[in-house]
Amino acid sequence: MKSRITASDMWLAVLRIGVGAYWLYEQHWKLPPDFGLDAPRGLMFAFQESAAHPTVHLYGDFIQRVVIPHFHVFGWLLLLTEACIGLSLFLGAWTKVGALGGVLQAVNLLVAQASTPEGPWIYFGILAANLCVLALPTERSLSLDARRIHTRRTEQS
Repeated sequence: MKSRITASDMWLAVLRIGVGAYWLYEQHWKLPPDFGLDAPRGLMFAFQESAAHPTVHLYGDFIQRVVIPHFHVFGWLLLLTEACIGLSLFLGAWTKVGALGGVLQAVNLLVAQASTPEGPWIYFGILAANLCVLALPTERSLSLDARRIHTRRTEQS
């Protein structure tokens, strides 16, 4: 028997897909091979801003002494992390794991960027959106998780 998709399920799916699309869209300014190294507001600029305006001085030192000298390694790590978060949420595959990753990355961005001239507000918004996806049943419809759960229930019947 097919379960009915409610309006609230649909809105929760739209929230999840929207947050996933945000993570995927944000890759456009930090793509390999140079990760926006020489772009006026590329990834190196973001790292340098974090080091120059640290929210937590120990973290600013870490960015200055470890991240910036190994820029391409951290560019790849950031790309893979955020792409996995985005794909997980967009497709609804391992949604809660992706949302937890989004929460952790949003906290990372908040700590790294909150004291920069850009300010903390966008990062509070990203954190709040990911917390909503994590806390709410956003995987119930229009997701690979829902399909997997439905298939497993059907096989058990």
